[in-house]
This record gives sequence, C-alpha cells and structure tokens, in this order.
Amino acid sequence: MDFMVSNFCEEECGRVFNPSRQLSGRSSSALLARTRLVSELLDSDAENRLPPEMELGNIEYKAKLVSPSVSRLEHLITQMKWRLSEGMGEAIYELGVEDDGRMVGMCDEEYDESMRTLRTMADALSADIVECTEREVREASDDENGETERRRVAEVLIRRVPESQPFVESRLAVLGGADVGKSTLCGVLTHQTLDDGNGKTRMNQFRHPHEVLTGKTSSVCQDMIAFDNKGKILNYSATSVSEMVEQATKVVHLLDLAGDAKYLKTTIYGLSAYGPHAVCLIVSATIGPTAITREHLGLAVALSLPVFVVITKRDAVTKERLRSVMDAVTRLLGRAGLRGGVIKVKRKREAVRAASVLLSSGGAVPLLCVSSVTGEGMKALRCLLNALPPSTAMMGHRKEELMRLPLLFTVEETYQVPHVGEVACGVLAEGSLRMRDRVMVGPSKEGKWRLATVAGVRRAKDTVAGVRRVKVPVLSVEPGQAVSLSLLPADNVDEPLGLRRGMVLQCELAPHSACTRFVAQLMLLSHEGTTVSSGFEAIFFIGSVRQLARIEKVEGTTLRTGEWATVEMRFPYSCEFVRRGTPLIFRQGKTRGIGDVVEVIEE
Repeated sequence: MDFMVSNFCEEECGRVFNPSRQLSGRSSSALLARTRLVSELLDSDAENRLPPEMELGNIEYKAKLVSPSVSRLEHLITQMKWRLSEGMGEAIYELGVEDDGRMVGMCDEEYDESMRTLRTMADALSADIVECTEREVREASDDENGETERRRVAEVLIRRVPESQPFVESRLAVLGGADVGKSTLCGVLTHQTLDDGNGKTRMNQFRHPHEVLTGKTSSVCQDMIAFDNKGKILNYSATSVSEMVEQATKVVHLLDLAGDAKYLKTTIYGLSAYGPHAVCLIVSATIGPTAITREHLGLAVALSLPVFVVITKRDAVTKERLRSVMDAVTRLLGRAGLRGGVIKVKRKREAVRAASVLLSSGGAVPLLCVSSVTGEGMKALRCLLNALPPSTAMMGHRKEELMRLPLLFTVEETYQVPHVGEVACGVLAEGSLRMRDRVMVGPSKEGKWRLATVAGVRRAKDTVAGVRRVKVPVLSVEPGQAVSLSLLPADNVDEPLGLRRGMVLQCELAPHSACTRFVAQLMLLSHEGTTVSSGFEAIFFIGSVRQLARIEKVEGTTLRTGEWATVEMRFPYSCEFVRRGTPLIFRQGKTRGIGDVVEVIEE
C-alpha cells in the first residue's frame, strides 16, 4: 500500500504539500535558505555563522552583555519580555553572535559577565535559565605568531510560565509503522526504565487489553513528559501526577498513534483533530522506511505539521546499516517536499538549536538515532523535547489576534462522568473561555444547537482506562490549550446535550451554522483505478469532523489521480460544522486524497 509520495510532492502539487503554508506570511525562500544554512552549520563546526536575526520569533542574538547601564538594562529586560511573549513563555538567547549571524564569541571574562547580566534580566521577569550549552570558536590573534584565540558562544533557553497558564505546553504526535518502537520509546521517556528488548516499557502506554495481547497500538494513547524550571524531567521523581504538574514549567503531551495499516483512520483522526504542534516520525534501523512510513509522512506534510525523525533500535545494527537507513530517510524527506535539509542531532547544543529551527522555518528536519535498550541518544532527545516550542500559529502576536476572535472550541472526545455529567475534551481554537460562561453547543446530527453552561474547566482529560492524564482545574482557557469542559444544559436541564465528536462550542451571538454540503478542492493521491466520479463515497477528516461524504458534482466530470479538481460534497447522514480554508484528508479502501474546503453551502 504505497502512498505514492513522489506523485504528490512535485512543484505543481505544492499548494498543500508546501512548507511555506505554515510560515505565517514570512518569506518562504528566506526561511528555507535560513534552514539550509543552519543544517550546514550543525553538520560542520568549521563555519562560524548563523542565519541573520529575525525581528519576529523568540530567538535573540547578543554579541555580549557586559556592564550595561541602568537604562540599557531596562531595555534588555523589555526585549526579553517580548521574546518570551513571542515564544509563549520560552526564548532562546545566542550569546557571542552578531545580528548578522557572525559568531564572534566571547573571552572568559566577557562570558562570565554576560551570563551574570542574563541572569539579572531573567530574575527581573521571574524567568528561569533552563538550558545553557556552549561551543568554542577560534579567532585570529593579534600577536606575531598568528595563533587563534579561544572564544565561546553560548546558547541559553529562557522560560517563564505565563500568569494565565500553569505551565508551557506542547503537543507531539508520534508516528511510524508497527513494530518500530513508538510505544516503547514513549514508555522509556516517561518512566525511568530502559527497555529489556522485548517491549517491556510499552505496556505502560496501552489503553485496551487487546493492545497488550498484540503489542500494537490501536487507539490514541496519551501520556506526558513534565520538565521543571531547570530542564529536569519530573516523571522520574514525582510521587503523583498532581505533584508532577504542580512543579512543572513545561509539559509535552505525547500522542502515540497507531502504526498498523488497519487502524489508519484512527491515526488520521488523531492528527487532524488533536492539533499536535509537531510530529515525531519513528523509523526502525532494522527495517528502514516502509510504505507506512511514507504514508504517515504524507499525512503530516498534508496538514503542514513540522516533522523530526527518530531512528530507533540503534543498538541492533552496524554503523554501515545505520548510515544506509539515514540516507534512505533523507531521500524520502526530499521526495515529500521537505527540502530544507536534515539536521543530525547528537549533542544537547545541537538539540536546542534544532528545536528552535524546527517550527520557525518549516523546512528543516532534525534527525536523531536512539536506542531504548542502551539509552544511547536519549539525552539529546529529551533536550529536544524540553526546547520544543509551541506552534508558530500560537506565537505571541498571532495569539493576541486569536483571542480577539469569537469563541470556537472543537470537541475531540466526550465522556459521561459520574456526579459530573457530560464532559467535552478538545482544543480552544479561537477566542477565550471562562468557567460559568454560557455557550452554544452543536450542531447535532439534525443541525440543532443547544445552550449550555461551562460548569468546570480542567487543563486536560481526567484519568480514563488507566491512562495518566493531567488534572489541573483552571478558571480560563486561551487559544491552543487542550482542556476538558464539564457542560450543563441551560435551556432544558432534563434533556442531555448529546455531545459527540465534531461538535463545537461558540458564543451565544455567533452565527450557528450547520451544513450538509460544501465545496472543496481535492487531489486524488492513489486509487485502484485512475478516476473518481460523482457518487463516490469516502470518509473525510476535516479537523475534528470524521464523517462519510458523497461526491455530488466534479468540475470536468471526473477526479483524476495527481490532479486538482473542484468538487461539491454532501454529508448524507448528518449535519456538521465546517469552515472555509480547513485542510482535509479523505480515504476509502486503497483510495487516498487531500484538499481544502473552499466554500460552505449553508442550508
């Protein structure tokens, strides 16, 4: 079952499979050039240059911070506050680097004084220095012998938890084929135990008995890694989840998705509905990239999600075999349109820089080699996760714009909790939400909306099926945050709300639309035949909506493999909430396709 990556990654198909879709209006060519330069720098220490500093984002360059005046120190503190806001509580300072990217370095005295100044700036904002890595650069000396002088460049990760949040949050989807070690790797990261080579640690991740028996994930298994203000993982020392969350300044939610082909619809739903900020693509060193690897990579690129690759089972192969697998991964990434280069990450300083480039440029792909049995490469991977920023769509300036928009909360999962009632779990996409707010919930299958009251808000899902979940009561929610909401009917308390996946929450004054028809631009990626015509039915994944839809009309009468076409669709069995511009994926048997919603036909 080949996903035909080479067919849909050509230039003429680049509208969807194009890294520049997530660049937020910045110049794609400039950012891709920046990515290639960073890749070269990380692969070779000979070049003493970084890409030029950008005005937006959370990365700041400073040649040195030596004895600033009072007014200068106030300016530096204000500047750090801006960078922290841009990074949603995280900023990266490159010390010893000019604004144009030249690594001039610092002597020992300048280094010590600059670090003291940086700590003073961080203390003024109640921020913490989480990671500090350094490297040496050589500069020609003025003496007659022409010897080089030792100078240092430091890379510092600053973190400050926003007042409105208990911690900084990132969501990471873990993809890859069956038996490549996804669940095992998640178990090793979340528990202070290495694997025994037979999948011992993966048992902590499974939700259902049949997953334990088969050793294969069939659902969206969730876990989390919590970091304290020094970058130390709290999973290994905290006695309970509540204690771990109370001490955490950074939480990475792991979405372990199914790798078996027969659970592909669950994997697609996890990617489209749960809104991960990035994707970790797992490749086994013993097997190499497979058809499922190509399919999962295609899904991530279709949804414009940043990707980094982890090659597992490093201890089971030779160096020659490992190099062969890395070359195969590099070729696959190029075929998928990710032409920003591969960043090979072996050390912590490379991990911090790779994490900062991953989400800001959209083209660079960090590559790590690890072993869940020996622990090789785990330090660099943990450092990468600790430095992993949220999505560029949620950076400070963009987040303020989203908060000013009307409320839109998408429902991903629903539960009936004893003594609580109906609970909706999902992500706040736009606007703001507070406890006791009155909201409209819908649409139902018939297209109806109900008035409800938010009775409780928690920052994530409660414990379900033995899976550990964060349980932090909060008063308000901001865009990009995953929460659980306890909802009570406000119009007819005797009739339940009837929550289901795909519903949304909106404010009372918003237009409460529900559609059964919409127009989309689709491209057929693979099909048993060559064309698809009117009457064809498939499962469409549009955000949190997973519904059967039928093709009513095709521009040019047929939809051909590898070509774009405008198609009118209909939901035959229920009404759904669909918005213009939402990317979609559809599948039916061996048929695969991608597209965007271009018009919603309201009835």
